[in-house]
Amino acid sequence: MLDNALLRAPDRGLAHVKDTLRPYFVKGVNHVFLWRFLQMFRTYRGQSEFVHWIGRFEIAQKRLLASWSDLLDLSDLPAIGSQAFIAAFSDEQRLHYQQLTADEDRLNYQTTLREQAITNRKAQHQNEFPLSDNLMSLIFLVQSDLNEQQ
Repeated sequence: MLDNALLRAPDRGLAHVKDTLRPYFVKGVNHVFLWRFLQMFRTYRGQSEFVHWIGRFEIAQKRLLASWSDLLDLSDLPAIGSQAFIAAFSDEQRLHYQQLTADEDRLNYQTTLREQAITNRKAQHQNEFPLSDNLMSLIFLVQSDLNEQQ
């Protein structure tokens, strides 16, 4: 697929590699999650050793969870210092914010609140993962393809 003459060209070599290989890569967080999700169901043990297959299965599971985390959209959180961000404060937070006198303290407080909101949303998103631990265990048993002795 790659042309050696174009690869050697100093001004066009890298662009040729990108143009040639880019259509074969999975792009976008939605597509990556779907691809990882389908890969989870393609991790059959086959003839491989059980212990080595467990490692492959766990890696596929971790990659699936990481791709699920990438689906979290934080674009709707208002920027620090904006009126929308300050308007989202609770009464207790607003009272504490108004008691701060220095601009640096106010900025630090807003940063802390935003980081807490992001952490809370990430934890909530992780809990919404569609495959429970019980279902993952069942998938593991089915994919392991154990015989009667095992």
